[in-house]
Amino acid sequence: MLELAYRARRPVLLEGPTGIGKSELVRQLAERLGIATVVLDLSLLEPPDLVGLPVIRDGRTAYAAPSVLPQDGAGILMLEELNRAERYIQQPALQLLSARRLHEYELPPGWVCFAAVNPESADYQVTPLDRALRARFLNLNVRADRASWLAWAQVNAVHPGVIALAQAHERILDDVPPRTWTYASHVLGALRAEELADGVLLRDVLGGYLPPSWVELLLASKESWSSRLPFDLRALLADYGPNSPAGKALRAARERGETDRFDEVTTRLAPLLEGPEVGVLAAQRKLSLGAFEALLADLPGDHRERLQDALGGNATATVLIDVRPEELLQNYAGSAAEQKVLAWRADPVRQHRVGLLVTALSAHLAQQAKLVEVRRSNVARACLGQVLAQLPERWALRLAAALKKHGVTPIRPQ
Repeated sequence: MLELAYRARRPVLLEGPTGIGKSELVRQLAERLGIATVVLDLSLLEPPDLVGLPVIRDGRTAYAAPSVLPQDGAGILMLEELNRAERYIQQPALQLLSARRLHEYELPPGWVCFAAVNPESADYQVTPLDRALRARFLNLNVRADRASWLAWAQVNAVHPGVIALAQAHERILDDVPPRTWTYASHVLGALRAEELADGVLLRDVLGGYLPPSWVELLLASKESWSSRLPFDLRALLADYGPNSPAGKALRAARERGETDRFDEVTTRLAPLLEGPEVGVLAAQRKLSLGAFEALLADLPGDHRERLQDALGGNATATVLIDVRPEELLQNYAGSAAEQKVLAWRADPVRQHRVGLLVTALSAHLAQQAKLVEVRRSNVARACLGQVLAQLPERWALRLAAALKKHGVTPIRPQ
C-alpha cells in the first residue's frame, strides 16, 4: 500500500505507538524501490529549519530553502512527530504534505511526503490533527506484528537471546515495542564475556529498557545467547548450497567431528520453521525450498527429520509447494499431483513437501463448505484413500487424524 501511495504521489499518514517501526517501514520501501529518504523530526525544528530564511531578491522578500529539502531525484521525505510539533511547525509541514510546496520551494516530481504520528490518547502528549487535515492523507494504522518483526530480526543481527524469546512468547511486543527490543539487543551484543556472567550488571542494564518480568525471562534463556555459527540463518534459508560459505562451514565442521554445530543449527532453525515468520520470509522470497533441501542433505538424519517436521506442519509455508489440495480430491490417480507426491515420498530430503501438502489439505477441509463437498463425494473420498496409501507413515498418521477430526471416511484402494 505504501508503494502504491508513492507511485500515486499521495501523502501518507502513518499512525502507531512509539518504537513500532513506522520509519523502518518507509526506509525498507525506499530501499526496495531504489530511491532516497530524508527524515525530519519536526518536534526538534524551528520555523527556519523547514520554511527557510528570508532573503532580499530584486527588492522583494523571498525564502532560501533549507539544504535538507530535496532538490532533484526521487525519494520519500519522512516527517516524524507531526502531532508533537509546535503549531508554527505543523502548518508549513501540512502545506508541504498536501500542496507539495513551501513559498517558492516545490517538492521535486519524484518525491512524496510521508508523515508519522503517535495515537491521540492519554499515553502521548500530542496536538490532535483535525478531521479536515486527516482527510488529505492516506491514513494507515501501524501495529506490531511478531512474525514480521522476527523475519526482520533474523536478517538484521538481532541478538539470538532476543530472537529466541520472541519465538517462544506470542505477546512479546504487547508491552515492549520492537525498537526497545532492538536497543536491548545492541546492549547484549556489546557485553564482554565477563560482563555476561555478572547477573547484577545484566539486570541493571536490561532493566533500563525492559520491565522486570521480561528481564527475568530473557536471563532465563541465557543458553540461547551464544552462537558459534559463522553465518546467520538467512544464509541457510535463502541461498544455502555446497559452495556457499555456510555450506563450506558446515561440511568442514562435519569433517572435524563438531556435531555440536549441527545441534545448534537444528535448535535455532526449528523454532523459526515452526513459527509464523516463515510465511513472511516466503512472501519476501527469503526462504527457498531448494536452499532448505540442500541444507537437509548435509544434516544427519535425526536433525533432518526435526526440521522437516517443523516446516511441514507450518500452515504459513504451504505457499512454497506447487500442488494444491483440490488436486488431491479429484482425478488424483495418474495425475501430475500424484507423480509429485510419489517423487517427494521417495526423496528423503523432500519429504517435508508431503508434510506441507498434508497441512494444506487439513486447512482446506477445515472450511465448512469444502468439508461438506468432500463428505458427500465418493470420488473425493476415494482419492483421499489413495493419497493416504502413498504417504510416509508420519504424514499419513497426521492426515488420518485430520480426516477423523472432520468426520471424513476415506475409501481405501482395493
